[in-house]
Amino acid sequence: MVWGIIGAMPSEIALLKAQMSGIKQETVSGLTYYSGKIRGKEVVLCCSEIGKVNAAMCAQTMVLRYGVGCLINTGVAGCTCDDLDVLDIVLSRDLVFHDYDWALQEKYHPHTSKFPGDPGLIALAQLALEQMPQRMFRYKLGRIATGDVFVEQEALREDIIRRTHPDCVEMEGAAIALVAYSNQIPCLVIRSMSDNANGDAGMSFDTFEAAAADHSAKLLLAMLEQSDA
Repeated sequence: MVWGIIGAMPSEIALLKAQMSGIKQETVSGLTYYSGKIRGKEVVLCCSEIGKVNAAMCAQTMVLRYGVGCLINTGVAGCTCDDLDVLDIVLSRDLVFHDYDWALQEKYHPHTSKFPGDPGLIALAQLALEQMPQRMFRYKLGRIATGDVFVEQEALREDIIRRTHPDCVEMEGAAIALVAYSNQIPCLVIRSMSDNANGDAGMSFDTFEAAAADHSAKLLLAMLEQSDA
């Protein structure tokens, strides 16, 4: 199986790219795709840039051009739950859009407003997390809400929580999950908290983005180590 791995920012793929061997690169529609091996597994890695459209374009290219067998989105998010904090991790139980009418999604393609994380990938991530030596952060299986906005206003944060009940918010995951759902391939979104999606989000993001990105990437490396696919 070829693993399709997407991060939205260079920091989210830097550690993974550094671990790749036999790298070949190709630019498609302005995005650079790196093919090679990580931990002995065939992977295609790309920095999609931020936002739902870029993420979906990247994911669909991975499916059609590179024939990936799964899609993993790794990176950072803003925490919107009470039981996690900065640098903790959310695994996607399911994903939703917080800036799109769910009724329209259910009436038209893809005829659903919720995109589940793959049970096999979730189990692999949980196994990898439990076997991490000296792990200093918490994790949970939860809902991730996606929209084309960096959430840093209290009023917007509370509105998103009221409408969609997420554990964290970010800008790409549900778009990638929609592509995976449409193509019937497994998907998992891994998010490490860089901030609390509140008035301090900008400062917190600047401080913790790199460390949070590495947390997600290290989990993915552990998953690749554990996987027999």
